[in-house]
Amino acid sequence: MDQPSRAQAERNAVADLADRNPWLVKVEWRLAANLQITADFDLEIGERTIPLTLVYPDFFPDATPSILPRDGIRLSGHQYGTAGELCLEHRPDNWTPDVTGAMMIESAHRLLSSEHETGEAAPSDHRTLPAQRSRGAILRFLYSREAWAGMSLVEAGHAAEAEIQEHDFAGFYAAQLSHIGPADAPIWTERKKRGHGANKLRAVIARVPEELSRKSKSFQELVSLLQTHGFDALATDLLAASDLIFVIVFDGINLQVAMVHGKEGSRSLINYETVFAEIDGVRLDPEYRRLTEAKVAVVGCGSVGSKVAVQLARSGVGGFVLVDGDVLASGNLVRNELDWRAVGIHKAPALAARLKEVSTDCIVTTRTTVMGGQESGGTLSATMRDIEDCDLIIDATADAAVFNLCAAIARRAKKPMCWAQVFGGGAGGIVVRLRPNIDPTPLTARQRIEGWYANQGVEWPDDGSSQPYAETSGVGTPLIADDADVSVVSAHLSRFAIDLLARPEATIFPYSAYLIGLTEKWLFTAPFDVRPIDLGESDVWGPEPEAGHADALKQLLADLFPGKNDAD
Repeated sequence: MDQPSRAQAERNAVADLADRNPWLVKVEWRLAANLQITADFDLEIGERTIPLTLVYPDFFPDATPSILPRDGIRLSGHQYGTAGELCLEHRPDNWTPDVTGAMMIESAHRLLSSEHETGEAAPSDHRTLPAQRSRGAILRFLYSREAWAGMSLVEAGHAAEAEIQEHDFAGFYAAQLSHIGPADAPIWTERKKRGHGANKLRAVIARVPEELSRKSKSFQELVSLLQTHGFDALATDLLAASDLIFVIVFDGINLQVAMVHGKEGSRSLINYETVFAEIDGVRLDPEYRRLTEAKVAVVGCGSVGSKVAVQLARSGVGGFVLVDGDVLASGNLVRNELDWRAVGIHKAPALAARLKEVSTDCIVTTRTTVMGGQESGGTLSATMRDIEDCDLIIDATADAAVFNLCAAIARRAKKPMCWAQVFGGGAGGIVVRLRPNIDPTPLTARQRIEGWYANQGVEWPDDGSSQPYAETSGVGTPLIADDADVSVVSAHLSRFAIDLLARPEATIFPYSAYLIGLTEKWLFTAPFDVRPIDLGESDVWGPEPEAGHADALKQLLADLFPGKNDAD
């Protein structure tokens, strides 16, 4: 408490409360070991004397004081833990700085005296969230209304095989049903399966016909419960088995989830905390449903490409072709979507695993081809065919040679293309989208952007920053930009991509190229200074027309298949 006058007022208020009420006695003020102001006091309720402590937090009066039992016992159902603080009328969710410690003591007296007189828990308006109730649980089984409906499909008195998916993460184990019934003919399947890296574990659901009176605390109790309800075969199998299996006991109202493990003759049971985790409501625009059928090529899985790919996966894109021949280095972690698990791994397959963590149903093809590098013609051609087969091509390399290859694929196949570049020194970046027969072809668009730069009459600062389309882009000294810089540009590129896929006949963007300023530098007069660029009219998309094309094709066929006449 950093307000001495308020501290003195608190002492006076508690003293006045004690003078007026005989139930408050033995008030003694002290400093706790952590230098917090503390008041020990006793409440006399009926024949009982209840020792309590009022503790003022460092942030008082902006944070609520606590009242705790000094003898470490449970006093009320309105208490956090066995020996924790009392949950009173004045709490963090309704606290105001004008509430005093004396008012907290009065609230404690009302709570404890009410429960003493009635013998029942005092009425409560306190709501505990599911996340609060499961805070101390290491082993968690998540279920939703859909999963509950799936378990209800199992008839009473019957058992059904099932599968559970479980992740071990951050010191916790989180499990949920994957499907009920045989894998090739399930009676229920979870729509939102856990992502990449989840363990698949065998499970069985026993639907008991009567309401469970209590949960089994040991393996022997579980076996006895199953035998009582006619599941003798299941109980025998559990006794004879030596593998790990989840047993879900369900009566239509109550649920127990236990992991049975250990060798035959020494089987043990570990109960999981059941956590209701309803599938969230719709968070995406209904137009995004189109994205599930889309396939996007992301060429370059570095800082920009990795973020864009994950953002698109979160938005519902169902298929990806990821192209990158590089290996993730530890230095890349300052702004790449990947983490230490992927260091030393090629970026494309590592990013594919990340996409499966985010969207387990997405289909990903990876290519570790060095586009524009020394690769075999067959390898490059196969990679280019994979890119051509996509609905959208994204160049996230900022490499001129790779750009030229992507541009050629997009033009020849008449596929939309997006690209971006982050400018060095935290200056900002550029994002571009091109639609066939609406916007200019990629090479023409780049020429027009470079011409627009030149027409501004402002030289790029000579401080070693990366210039737009600089010859050294992508090689040599790493680009100076932090994760926030890259994230801003990546997010704008993702918005372009989503707009193309979700709204192919319309767009929310009046321009197809935007410069995004993040600092006062070059053309930008302030952070978040955005400059649209009008790319002008479209030119010719599709294979480049060639003079004498028909005659040349006829001669080529004649050379390839000599002896064949025109009639053939």
